[in-house]
Amino acid sequence: MTDTIQTPADTTADEATSAAETEEFVHLDPADIIIGTNVRTDLRPDHKEFRKSIKERGVIEAVTVYRNEDGQYVLLRGQRRTVTAAEVGTPTGTIPARVVPQPADADRIGDQLVENIHRAGMRETEIVAGVEQLALLGVSAAQIAKRTSIDRPTVNAALAVTKADQTRNRLDSGDLTLEEAAIFAEFEHDPEAVERLENAKRWRRSLTHEAQRLRDEAAEREADAAEVERLRAEGLPVLTAEEVAEADEVLRIERLVTAEGEPVPEEEWPNVPGARVQVVKEWVYPEDEYDDESEEGSDDEEDAYEPAEPYQQYVPVWVVTDLDASGLRRRGGVSGGSASDEDAGESEEEAEARREERRRVIANNKAWTSAETVRREWLASFVARKTAPKGAEALICEAVVTGHYSLSKAMDHRHPMLFTLLGVEVPTGYYGAGSDECHKIATKATTPKAATMTMLAAVVAAWEATTGKHSWRNPTAWDARVLGALVEWGYQPSEVERILLGEEPQPSTESDETSDDEASGSAA
Repeated sequence: MTDTIQTPADTTADEATSAAETEEFVHLDPADIIIGTNVRTDLRPDHKEFRKSIKERGVIEAVTVYRNEDGQYVLLRGQRRTVTAAEVGTPTGTIPARVVPQPADADRIGDQLVENIHRAGMRETEIVAGVEQLALLGVSAAQIAKRTSIDRPTVNAALAVTKADQTRNRLDSGDLTLEEAAIFAEFEHDPEAVERLENAKRWRRSLTHEAQRLRDEAAEREADAAEVERLRAEGLPVLTAEEVAEADEVLRIERLVTAEGEPVPEEEWPNVPGARVQVVKEWVYPEDEYDDESEEGSDDEEDAYEPAEPYQQYVPVWVVTDLDASGLRRRGGVSGGSASDEDAGESEEEAEARREERRRVIANNKAWTSAETVRREWLASFVARKTAPKGAEALICEAVVTGHYSLSKAMDHRHPMLFTLLGVEVPTGYYGAGSDECHKIATKATTPKAATMTMLAAVVAAWEATTGKHSWRNPTAWDARVLGALVEWGYQPSEVERILLGEEPQPSTESDETSDDEASGSAA
C-alpha cells in the first residue's frame, strides 16, 4: 500500500532546478521496504517499550528511503523503526516515508554515522516536564504510560518529583537521577528521613533499601500509636513512645517490691503512685498443634506439616517512671540502672555486651524484613525475564545435580514462592494442588532460552522461600552462592544481606541508637 503526497520546493530563478527539487512523502508497508546497508547493527530488538509504542501508535517520525532502478523503495534512515514496524505491525499497516534521490555511498555512510552518533536522548528533567504537562491536562498515569510507552515506574517517579520542589531542583541540577529523586520526593517532608537517605547515598548504600526501612519504621510507629490510642480510650494511663524515650527509667511493677520486700499484687498495680502503662511487643510462639492421630497417616502428610510461624502482639505492661515517688524498690535492693534478674552475676562489661548483642539482633531482624520486601519486588521483575542471564545454567545445574534441599522442598510443595513471584494465585491444599499450574508454567516456555529462564526462576524462587531472619544469623554456602549470582545479575543487596556474602556490615552513620529497654521490647 502506497499513498503519495508531493510538495513543491520553493521556486528559484532556475526553473529547471526548482522542478527537480521536490519532496515526496509516501505511506509504505514496512515489509515492502528493502533494508539497505546500514552502519547501525544493534537494533535493540528487546526494547519492549519501543515495540509497544510502534504497535499502538505507529511510526510518528517518517523514515527516509530512495527508489532503486527497479522502482523499489530502499531504506536510508530509520532502520530500527522500519524493522520493528514490520515485526509488530502498526495501526494503519503503513509507516510514513520521505523519498529522496539515491545518495552516493560516501554520503550515505556519513549521514548514517551523524544520525546515530549525535542523537541525544531526552534528559530526565525533560521527561518530568512532559509527564507533568500531560497530568495537568487530566491524563492519568496509566494513560501517560500507554500514550508515550514510558514504563509505568518511570511515569510514577516523574509524577512524584513534580510534587516536591526541593527534590525537583536537585534533579534539574543533576544532583539526583530520576529514580533517586522519586525516593527523596517521597520523604521530602521528613528532615530526619532525608538525612538518612543522604547518608546512604554518600556511603553508596542502596537508597531503595533505606527507603523501605523508613516506610516500615513509619508503619510500625503508626501501629504503635494506634494501639496507644485504643488503650487510652479504654481508660488506661498509657505512655506514648515519646514519653517512654524521654523517661529516665521505665520499670515494670511486677519486678519491684514494697518497702517490706513484698511483691505488689497484680490487682494493686493501677493504684501504685505514678503507675502508667507501657505498650510493648512480645513474641508469641504458637503451640505445636500437630495432631497425634496424624501419625497413623502417610509419610507425605508428615512431610507436609509445618508449624505455625511465631508472631508479635501488643501487651500492656504496668510500669513506673519515678521509683522514689512510687514507694517501691528493686528486688534485692539493686541500685542504679535498670537491672533485672537476667543481669544477676554479670559484670558491667558482660551486661553491656549482652545488651549490645540484643540491639544488634533487633536491628538486623528489622533490616531483614525491609530487605525482603525490596528483594522480592526485584525478583518478581527478574523471573519475568524472557532470557536467562550469563551463568544461569551453572546455578541450575548445581541445584539440580546436588538435589539442594530448597529446590526439592519447592518441588514437593509445587513451587508456591514461584507462583507468588509470577503473580499466580497459590493453590490451596496439598495433594495435587498446583500441578496444573506448574504444567502451564513449564509448557509456556517453548524455546530453549525460555525454558532455561523458567528453570532459573524455579531455582531462585525455591531459595527465596527458605530465607528468613535466620538467614543472616546462620548463612550457608548456598545462600552466598544464590545471592552472589543475583548481585552479578543486577541486584543491590542491603547491609544485612551482605552478611550472607561473608561481608561485615559497615558501621552505621545514622543516629538511631536503640536503648536497651526499646531493644528488649519491654520495660526493665
